[in-house]
Amino acid sequence: MIYLDNAATTKPCKEAVEAMCTAAEAFGNPSSLHGLGLEAEKLIAGSRNTIAQMLGVDSKTLYLTSGGTEANNTAIFGTAYDRAKLGKHLITTKIEHPSVLEAFRKLEKEGFEVTYLSPDKDGRISLEELDSSLRSDTILVSVMHVNNETGVIQPISEIKNIMKKSPKALFHCDCVQSFGKINVKPKKWGIDMISISAHKIHGFKGTGALYLANQKIKPLLYGGEQQNEIRPGTENIGGILAFGAAAQKCITDSGHMTELRKAFIERLNSVPDIKINGSSENNSGSVLNISFVGIKAEILLHALEAHKIYVSTGSACSSHKPQPSHVLTAMGLSKKEIEGAVRISFDESNRMEEITEAAQIIEKEVSNIRRYM
Repeated sequence: MIYLDNAATTKPCKEAVEAMCTAAEAFGNPSSLHGLGLEAEKLIAGSRNTIAQMLGVDSKTLYLTSGGTEANNTAIFGTAYDRAKLGKHLITTKIEHPSVLEAFRKLEKEGFEVTYLSPDKDGRISLEELDSSLRSDTILVSVMHVNNETGVIQPISEIKNIMKKSPKALFHCDCVQSFGKINVKPKKWGIDMISISAHKIHGFKGTGALYLANQKIKPLLYGGEQQNEIRPGTENIGGILAFGAAAQKCITDSGHMTELRKAFIERLNSVPDIKINGSSENNSGSVLNISFVGIKAEILLHALEAHKIYVSTGSACSSHKPQPSHVLTAMGLSKKEIEGAVRISFDESNRMEEITEAAQIIEKEVSNIRRYM
């Protein structure tokens, strides 16, 4: 098997699996006052500290959630509802993850005004457009760090500098695709909120976290005093321990993945009518989005699956929707380029031999598909 769909999810690492087994033994409710409860609470605190240290933040500013979607929703709705008296203007981009875009669309229906920034052909937003979009009543700017379909990195530090002229606005950053691959430092960068997820770094699905830099927001959930009432509910001990264990193993250096991406592009250079989508200069290295013009990406995906090579056609969260990729559409790709777009996403565990083998098979299958079409 050659697994190249790591942007969708990663295989749980051995340490995460062992942590989950530990949690099965430490089954007490972390809110209970007896020994079993205190043991569970201590284990959770250990994982929270590990993740916080990796981010360079105080563990008290980290709120554990059910995943990146909940973290994004909590940041966006929580800020909008808490700061509505200060203004009702929000800014995001056209290339965000659905858990961000759908949240903003709901807020629009509730009377908020949203500005959607457009990317250029390389997938980067315009700082000039952001600058001209900021207003005195802007209360939130949400821009993702690394795009989940293209791997393109947005200019986070520059965005924060521009936002200084709008003191009412908080800055939220979806770091689900960058955490664990790039050295993410929200406090150093001056970001108010970031969202991260466990299953993108070899933890388990169903666990994530939201960093809040001391500001108050409205909670989405009610019914408990856990986590300062920002995120009530009995904690998912197994998922949290596995998250901490996986975070401890992360290598926040994307050099190896960048080399894999570069090698993949070089090996596919002989294939006619292809297009690399998104900047290679400003890229995490973890994602390669490539269009094989004139074929249907779904056909190629299933042809590769027969060889036990696993890739995707875009975001796993929206793969069952018939609409074309909103990210590639916003970048100005043609219909044929979007229809033939495949996402190949790497991990530190991928080897160069796998890249060579996968590229050879892709070249062969693309040729076969084009012959029949």
